[in-house]
Amino acid sequence: MFTREDTRAVKGLAVLLMLFHHLAYTQSRWPVGFAGFASPLWKGFIEGGYLTDMALTALLCVSIFFFLGGYGLYRRWESGRFSLTSAILKLYHQYWKVFFIFVPIAFLFFARSGEGINSLCTRYVVTDPKAFLGDFFANLVGYSSSFNGEWWFFGYYLCMLALGVLFCMATRKHRYFLLDVFLVFAIDIFSQHVMPGLTGTDALSSMRGTFLYTHFLNFNAYSLALFMGIVCAKYNLLEKLKGRIAGTSFPKLLSAAGCATILLFRAYAANGAIDLDVILVPFLVAFVSTLFDGARSVKACFRFLGRHSANMWLIHSFYCYYFLEITKIVYCTSNVWIDYLILVALSLGTSILLELFYSALGRVWAGMRGSKRRKAAPARS
Repeated sequence: MFTREDTRAVKGLAVLLMLFHHLAYTQSRWPVGFAGFASPLWKGFIEGGYLTDMALTALLCVSIFFFLGGYGLYRRWESGRFSLTSAILKLYHQYWKVFFIFVPIAFLFFARSGEGINSLCTRYVVTDPKAFLGDFFANLVGYSSSFNGEWWFFGYYLCMLALGVLFCMATRKHRYFLLDVFLVFAIDIFSQHVMPGLTGTDALSSMRGTFLYTHFLNFNAYSLALFMGIVCAKYNLLEKLKGRIAGTSFPKLLSAAGCATILLFRAYAANGAIDLDVILVPFLVAFVSTLFDGARSVKACFRFLGRHSANMWLIHSFYCYYFLEITKIVYCTSNVWIDYLILVALSLGTSILLELFYSALGRVWAGMRGSKRRKAAPARS
């Protein structure tokens, strides 16, 4: 079986991969003055580029999130419980919970300018109130991610949900797995190769860079995994893969070897080819889920992280890139693993506090509404 709890556990792993990628991959985003990471055990791990390779491969997390999104979409759509409007409103609710706390904090307390500061830390300086107003509403609805560059995922995911529903409707009567997989590859080829060629002509050149083009025709390559998630849910592929793995003599060993093989292949043989994620991710998810099934306490920890994965995604880059004083705390040592634990702890801890805050706010609101109803009751009688 591949349940909602399995999905949460895999999301927990995916968000850890995301934080690792953003911490360790791009040197240009490190705080000014940070000398870089150094390995206390094996110097070749850093100098040989293995850390960079690991951090780049961790970008599989984006495809994993899209894949799980498509998988869940189809399960709800098939059962008749899916509403595109409700799904979009739920996403905005999650997004705005962080937006209305962190965006004011960013502009009030972390507006920095001057020399010797990474340019990422200077984006909250307001020089044109009118331009700020436009940026505010563009970021509020997910049209822009200028307030936090890592929030690009939100706008794409909203659009991919709509395309995912259309894909479900278009393939409703299909009963051939390979036909649906071929359709996913056809969408990939059309989006990533045909459309750029067409918009290279004079007649269609004006389409390049428009919102409709980038989000519905030449969309982000990682988002193609959403369609594969739909196909895997339709044909119960994850359950079948897990069943095959569990039926072997050493399922845990096979799963661990499978995970390692996929990650090494993605890092070195495929040279980071995003197009292959639609093939690699279903197998990786099946292997990881099988490993979790054999370690309940570990799975519980990852489920907990999965419940906070959306908040951690929305929050962590403020600490990693944009809040100058906090970036210095995150990058306080040259040991990547210590700094990584600091980033995870800050992101998870903030998510927990955020949920406690909104929970308390909800109780206060409910109490106020209950009090009003009790006062109004005698008047109605």
